[in-house]
Amino acid sequence: MKKIVCLALGVVATLTAMVGCSYDDGAIWDKFGELESEIDQNREDIDTLTALMDALSGGKVIVATETTDEGVVLTFSDGSQVTVRNGKDGADGADGKDGADGQDGKDGADGDSMFESVEETDTEVIITLTDGRVIRLPKAGSEDNGNEGEGEGSTYTLRTLSFEDADAKFAGYTLYGGAEITTWSDLIDDAQYGGSLTYTDYATDVYYWYDEGNTELFHSFATPYWGGGHVVSNYVIEDYATLPEGHNGWYELQMANPIGGHNGSANFAVHNGYFDFFNSQIYDASLQTLEFADGVERVIDHMYVTNTCYVLNSLTYGDGFNAPATESTYIKIVAYGYNANEEETGSVEFALCENGVLVTEWTKWDLSPLGKVAKIAFNFSASEDQIGSYGMNCPAYFAYDDVAVRWE
Repeated sequence: MKKIVCLALGVVATLTAMVGCSYDDGAIWDKFGELESEIDQNREDIDTLTALMDALSGGKVIVATETTDEGVVLTFSDGSQVTVRNGKDGADGADGKDGADGQDGKDGADGDSMFESVEETDTEVIITLTDGRVIRLPKAGSEDNGNEGEGEGSTYTLRTLSFEDADAKFAGYTLYGGAEITTWSDLIDDAQYGGSLTYTDYATDVYYWYDEGNTELFHSFATPYWGGGHVVSNYVIEDYATLPEGHNGWYELQMANPIGGHNGSANFAVHNGYFDFFNSQIYDASLQTLEFADGVERVIDHMYVTNTCYVLNSLTYGDGFNAPATESTYIKIVAYGYNANEEETGSVEFALCENGVLVTEWTKWDLSPLGKVAKIAFNFSASEDQIGSYGMNCPAYFAYDDVAVRWE
């Protein structure tokens, strides 16, 4: 703050000295612009510091870190993210030399950011402020006994359900109606709405998949898909603002996201469905699940999650049922773990929308706090502006990919 006050006094002094003289007012306005920029940057840093302290007091753990040109992005166990901003001093905000990318040109005076450095260990992320204060945030898994994880001395490896044809472990089976399934892509319906696999006779037909011989995860639902389920998809629509020609609404494009599969892959899965007092009275709504077909309890370590085009359009622009998101809007997925005796082991949340900000990239969701489970069930919670007379107005969809299971 002292730096800002001094800069302001300097600008005033410059104006006073130039009264009655010929001067370059463009340079003066540049100084005002710099002052305004510094005020904005300080405000941004204060917001970041507040978010870090909230995460610490709320018991959140860090599940991922990423260094970008803007700073270090921290992803927490509830899906929220915070960027610890770089100053002109480079990646660590301390040495005033090269930037995060190793290139010069981001040098400047110390103090451009209130964050001096971000260090990462196996168990925590250590953030040092320019005034010497230190914030220590635990990483996911830091509560383990030290001998778990992949690598030498570990007690488990990770097996991943990717939905990619090359990774398919099942030898093939016959879906209802005689459809022969030999790859994950065989489970992608020929239409996102009203297709031949997911919109048939719900009284007799079942859509299912089984990652046999790999994660052993299994899912099934009685069609039609409007009642809920997990379908395999590869539909991508980058522009979720403009409804493609020939469609009546984004509900007809419910299996699409704007970015494809995680890590540039083709296939992913799309969840639809939630349960509350309202929809349970209208139709036989139930929670959609992932479960181990062999009945063995295992830890589902994590999955990657993002929003679908249908949800992004609804929360960004509004539709006939739902109003656009505001600064107070939140939409959260809630995952419940169950053991083999159908007893709940715990629950964790992931925010698809927080304070009106929507997830638009694949984000890691830590599911390990649920412990060893026989199955996981998914539901939604939402802010009041997303709830109407008949339940949640926002579409109850999310895309997920690369589900990792701890295999002992």
